[in-house]
Amino acid sequence: MHSLKMKFFSLAAAGALCASLAGCNLSTPATVGTIGGVEIPAGVYLLAQYNAYNTASGTAELATGETAQNVKAVLKAECTGTIGDEEVTATGSEYVEKLTLRAIEYYAAVEKTFAELDGELSEDAVAEAAATADSLWESNGDLYTKNGIGKESVKTYLLNSQKAKAILELQYGENGTSPVTDEELTAYINDNCYYIESVQLPLVDYSTYSFATEEQNAAISAVADDCLAYLEETATGETAASDTLYTAAMTYVPQAVAALGGELDAYSAIYYASSQLYMPEDVASFASGDTNTLTDPLDEAGNGQWVKIDLGMSYLVARRLDPLTARTLDELNSQYELLDSMKSGDVQAGLYETGAGLEHALNASALKTYSADKIKKS
Repeated sequence: MHSLKMKFFSLAAAGALCASLAGCNLSTPATVGTIGGVEIPAGVYLLAQYNAYNTASGTAELATGETAQNVKAVLKAECTGTIGDEEVTATGSEYVEKLTLRAIEYYAAVEKTFAELDGELSEDAVAEAAATADSLWESNGDLYTKNGIGKESVKTYLLNSQKAKAILELQYGENGTSPVTDEELTAYINDNCYYIESVQLPLVDYSTYSFATEEQNAAISAVADDCLAYLEETATGETAASDTLYTAAMTYVPQAVAALGGELDAYSAIYYASSQLYMPEDVASFASGDTNTLTDPLDEAGNGQWVKIDLGMSYLVARRLDPLTARTLDELNSQYELLDSMKSGDVQAGLYETGAGLEHALNASALKTYSADKIKKS
């Protein structure tokens, strides 16, 4: 089981990337003005608007038979959702306008802050942006082109995203303006993270994507009980017990798979064993209302105590350990994106606030030229 890390500063949904002009005549504005002295390329604006439309279409109250493909219907519909910390109800066109403005304010804040911090992107960051632009253009180039999206603006957006990532390090990294101390990092780990050892026993036959029958579920539950008893007997210490976990997985996971009618060799079964740090975003993925299917049973059992947890897709035989008993701070810091988890929300909120407070000198004529009613969805 791999950590479910949330990637820092996507600015917009995956695959919705920065737009630029393609095949336009000479009178078409190349920019839509400035924010905080930062020029907003027309392509960046078009992408922000296209992303905003996609978000708005998901919140729009549409008539029967109308879909996100019906641009005019979406722009006239009532949309309700959260923009920043504000609950907003507005027409689709107003909703798109608000989201678009917020996105280009963020873009400007990233560019301005990065320059003020004397930031410089690494060769790896630049190469990653270029490679991702190539990949996205190959898969979505036709649709992007219909919406005035050019490959260079895709890359521009991706470079802006890389700058946003770099700002985190420039502010809070080891050589940053306000570096996070080991004491702060230790407190964050102890107060917000879970170090969990586990063996996962599947309740889904992934060769057919069929769930366990009631009888199969009962059989796998019994296997999980045996696994629990084995780990309670052999892994009693307060430090990591990886070898014991692997042995448990090699013994009991094949039995669970057999109960589903499948077959799994012992070597492959070791991938069902896990020793990892769950950061707040990972923990949150198991939450529903006031309950958390993963952490509630662990908290009730207490540190170091094995427990069987029904996650719906699997039984998890797991225990929680003190993270800094299981691993050193240096090990945890090198293996997990702790700074990202700890400070990315603060940095992102700060950039949005900065962008909103910058002087806006946007060109009304250019904004009208690139109005949302010209968006194409097919």
